[in-house]
Amino acid sequence: MTGSYVLRKKGKPDRTPARAEKRTASRFYQLKSGHALTGVYLKSTDNRPDDHCWWCGPENDSGTHQTRDTLFKHCYKWKDQQAAMWARVMEVAKKGKQKWHAGDLLADERCSLAVLDFLRSTHVGRAAPPVKDCEDEAEEAEMAELEEQAE
Repeated sequence: MTGSYVLRKKGKPDRTPARAEKRTASRFYQLKSGHALTGVYLKSTDNRPDDHCWWCGPENDSGTHQTRDTLFKHCYKWKDQQAAMWARVMEVAKKGKQKWHAGDLLADERCSLAVLDFLRSTHVGRAAPPVKDCEDEAEEAEMAELEEQAE
């Protein structure tokens, strides 16, 4: 059951994200539940035409679906922040990134601080960029042409 919410073994909730600033805690819980602003989730709710990673960009995107695992492990945009997070996870959990699924990472209390710091230092889970369609691009080109003519 990869990618789904993993209930913690203990009955008590992890207090670490609850003590974080509201914006970061909100993104943490949205990612944990699978209802965060990711390409896959937004496509499933018909808010995006595709689920490709908008952070990687076309030059680094080889058709990557923007999942939680992609954002935590593979997204080119956040590689430095990912390295820092995984170093901390390895330190506290003694388990490398290949052994983790995003749901397990978000459910493990030992990893909460590392994940929260990753979220603070990135835009993962924040508002998605608007989807541009052909009409928008044509309008922008027309406006740019008019601006050039005015100069």
